[in-house]
Amino acid sequence: MDEFLSIIQQEKAIRHALHLLTSAGQRPIWNDRLGGVGAMDRFRIRPARKDDARLLFEWRNDESTRNMSRNKDVIAWDDHVAWLDRRLGLAQPNLFIFELDEKPVATFRIDGEDVSYAVAPEHRNRGIARLMLNEVRARFGCLRAHVYADNELSIRVARSAGLDVVIIDV
Repeated sequence: MDEFLSIIQQEKAIRHALHLLTSAGQRPIWNDRLGGVGAMDRFRIRPARKDDARLLFEWRNDESTRNMSRNKDVIAWDDHVAWLDRRLGLAQPNLFIFELDEKPVATFRIDGEDVSYAVAPEHRNRGIARLMLNEVRARFGCLRAHVYADNELSIRVARSAGLDVVIIDV
């Protein structure tokens, strides 16, 4: 019964979010409801490349992203490029870009059984994380997401995608 109520509450929250988005003049990325038919047709997951360095650097150093990351420091460009080179040099880099209409909107990486993710600042609060994490779960199985306790939205999104959420105390 609790699970059924949770689904109803999620649907209400989605409808409320849609109302807020459309009344604020923003266009949600799905037509009818989150994950509706055709929603993933506009998306693709691709491996990250060296030419994604600037984009990943900007997303990583975004203030909100840093606040929700374990390492909250601003990363220097040279350090970022060195990290990306090392990562892409691995046999399985497991660093991906999530695209909407062939434009990068988010990223995720997989380290063992852990997944880390970030949505581009200009694309947040549009349901992208939910779609991406649902697809991550479908393709890579149940992974673990470490999320700060005060990041309630990310906790809900990760759990709704079927990920194991490890709460990090602030």
